[in-house]
Amino acid sequence: TCAACMEACPVSVNQPKAIMRMRQHLLMERSEIPEVMGQAHRSLENRQHPFFGTGFGPNDWHKDMDVPHFEKNKTEYLLWIGCSTRYEERGQGIARAMVNILDTAGVSYGILEESRCTGDPAKQMGNEFLFTEIAQQNIEDFGSLGVEKIITMCPHCYNSFTRHYPPLGGSYTVIPHPVFIKDLIDLGKIAVKQSELTICYHDPCYLGRRNDIFSEPRRVVLSVGRLVEMPRNRKQSFCCGGGGGNYWAEEEGTRINQTRAKEALDTGAIKIATACPFCLLMMTDGLKKHTEEQKAFDIAELVNNQLMVKK
Repeated sequence: TCAACMEACPVSVNQPKAIMRMRQHLLMERSEIPEVMGQAHRSLENRQHPFFGTGFGPNDWHKDMDVPHFEKNKTEYLLWIGCSTRYEERGQGIARAMVNILDTAGVSYGILEESRCTGDPAKQMGNEFLFTEIAQQNIEDFGSLGVEKIITMCPHCYNSFTRHYPPLGGSYTVIPHPVFIKDLIDLGKIAVKQSELTICYHDPCYLGRRNDIFSEPRRVVLSVGRLVEMPRNRKQSFCCGGGGGNYWAEEEGTRINQTRAKEALDTGAIKIATACPFCLLMMTDGLKKHTEEQKAFDIAELVNNQLMVKK
């Protein structure tokens, strides 16, 4: 569902919409789903998140941090943690970095005491009913707390909140974390030490091609170091291979993330930045074929590492 086909199509055929309908037919009418994806789907049904077998509890990501809970009529922003930044070790670093950035900037924010997935993976796998059920539970939770503004760290969550929640009665001001960080820098709320590091930026499909957010992440990268681009970038960016439920798919042949990781390395960049936990997980894995060095980072991690004053 990366929408690259739709971007390239000369007659503007909406292939992702057709693909989603086929998935709905296969899953909901014929109960057909790949094995590993099926495990993630069952985890969504039973645990309300798709990351089965990670070994992490819902609060392990902040066990050594003092993270405030969202309080009705008091807290301005809900920091939406989601599931990839909660249950995947590499994704947890994004959430911890973002918490430190918000604390340093003095932002009024909080997290939910208990939360679940947005339901996006269920929708992308083809289970519209499960997505609607999870979304309505989230909307009810947000309503009881008076949530109006949400900061997301995952473009898939952002896309769900802005495109799929409003028809179900959930309309909010939703800000992706690269946009929020860029605004904090512009307003002087945080100071970032710039370096001479060359940083290659990978556009997440659901942030860039799907929602036209291209300049803000690059502004953030430029506050940290020197930006270099891959040949395929912005609207023509090449997918990491993890969206649309494909994170749980078993690919044959050369994996998409390995191809994209090689493109990033070929730029000669010292570090590879992205703004999506799925992209970070896929790029981290894809790089293992080419190097043992950790090169992939979320932009929140890069900014946090270069903060002039840390909380």
